[in-house]
Amino acid sequence: MQEGTQGGGNGNGNGGGSGSGHSGARGGILVVHKERKTQRTIQRILGATRLEVEACDTVAAAAAQLDAHAPRLVVLDHRLLATPEGVALAERASQTTHAACLILLSDGLGTEMPRLFSTASLTNLLVNPMPMLAEELSITALKLLRKDLFGLEKYLTWGAQPVEEVLVDARDRSAMVEALGTEVRRLGLGSHIATLSCLVADELLSNALYNAPVDAQGRPSRVDEPRHSPRPLVGRETVTLRHACDGRYLAIEVSDRFGSLDRSTILANLARAVNQGAPDKVQWTRPGAGMGLGLVYSCCTHLVFNISVGRRTEVIALLDVRFQPRGPDPISSFNVFVEEAEEGSAP
Repeated sequence: MQEGTQGGGNGNGNGGGSGSGHSGARGGILVVHKERKTQRTIQRILGATRLEVEACDTVAAAAAQLDAHAPRLVVLDHRLLATPEGVALAERASQTTHAACLILLSDGLGTEMPRLFSTASLTNLLVNPMPMLAEELSITALKLLRKDLFGLEKYLTWGAQPVEEVLVDARDRSAMVEALGTEVRRLGLGSHIATLSCLVADELLSNALYNAPVDAQGRPSRVDEPRHSPRPLVGRETVTLRHACDGRYLAIEVSDRFGSLDRSTILANLARAVNQGAPDKVQWTRPGAGMGLGLVYSCCTHLVFNISVGRRTEVIALLDVRFQPRGPDPISSFNVFVEEAEEGSAP
């Protein structure tokens, strides 16, 4: 298991049986999936959390579970969102106090994406088939349950050493991106992965430099600034780039110290990016139209947003270096993890 996700207990005294004990144990995990084989697989994976893991296969049964108990995590088959009842269940699960909702897209249907992205509760979508899904599922579940959000190390094999660089002048962005591409090639990952990594890093750095900064009233303060002009970065304006590879994933992490990116902005931009026929589809030539997020999403296997409101935004792009791209419009996993600011706390 990856560093930061290792170990079983959560300190709450819940047992670790998969489907044992009373149904829908309070504080446990509820799996709602039509296929019994998949239910059992997910139960085995999430049994490592040491929480009670229960399963059912219909929206009605899941609703009854939510009425009777208070699970900490609900895992849903995306096909259940095809009905208003399923959408209502997902929204209810995601809005329940101290709960989270995780959607599994098991068949990789691109036609499902516009509908799924229109679901208000969709903030955690996992796409990969088994056995890769086991890695993503366990990490995502533990982050949701433990509220331990930050760091690319969680997605890599234990021992992978990240390279970290701090950007102290906006004009050095291009040089930092070029250095990343050189390092990726040195690792033997090839020109295709090097090109993707440079595109991802450049877009994320640009967002952190120009879209993230806000003034004391929370208004964007750098969004209209020329994108290649020099600007010394001091205090909160410094931006950090980290990257590492464990032979499975190349992880690229960019973080700023503003925490101004919000869940609705992410979902709106990604929704337009995947909805090819929508009238409000992203206009790639218009500044601030979500171009960066859409391009990054299309380049990586898994896109993760870790947000501490008013304090920090960390975006992690995972590029699978083991396989060729899955087509011209690949469907990627994504997560939006939000850590709300404590009342009265300073940035």
